Amino acid sequence: MRMKTTRAFRTISEAGDELGLQPHVLRFWESKFSDIKPIKRGGGRRFYRPEDIEFLRGIKTLLHDEKHPIKDVQKLIAKSGANRIIELGRSVEEASREREVKDMTLVPSRIEKPEAESPAPNKPQTPAVTPKPTFVAKVTPAPIPAPAPEPVAPPEPKDMSGLEDALARLQALKGQWDAFDSSK
Repeated sequence: MRMKTTRAFRTISEAGDELGLQPHVLRFWESKFSDIKPIKRGGGRRFYRPEDIEFLRGIKTLLHDEKHPIKDVQKLIAKSGANRIIELGRSVEEASREREVKDMTLVPSRIEKPEAESPAPNKPQTPAVTPKPTFVAKVTPAPIPAPAPEPVAPPEPKDMSGLEDALARLQALKGQWDAFDSSK
């Protein structure tokens, strides 16, 4: 099977396959989001541009992954513009691509690297050796323990006369049972 380039137009079926959506969902979204404008050819056949795919991916992220209602996504598009949703779709697609470890940025750019110290004058400088990764480890965060429940104070005693009467009756019944049981 030949793969299309990332810049090729997609039919509605190809767009649905790429995004994991059914074609009827894409047609429904076209009715809800006026910024989805695929090119329509003869017979009403739709062709989605790469920007349309990225826009749809951003909408899918907001609706399916983040569980926002359609009205909220419509308001976000009206406020921030369709380009903001396209950027979201691009970043989601970029993050989902498989890459080699050597191609990944492991230290974010917001963390500055310390300035290299100058070598001691009499000490020879050793070249830095970059180790080659042999495997990729998956790190699973440890579950956060639930907080211990607070101790429950016993309820304040209310009128005890009813309980005392019931206890006296039970003791009388027990005495009668013991007398009956010993007479056997």
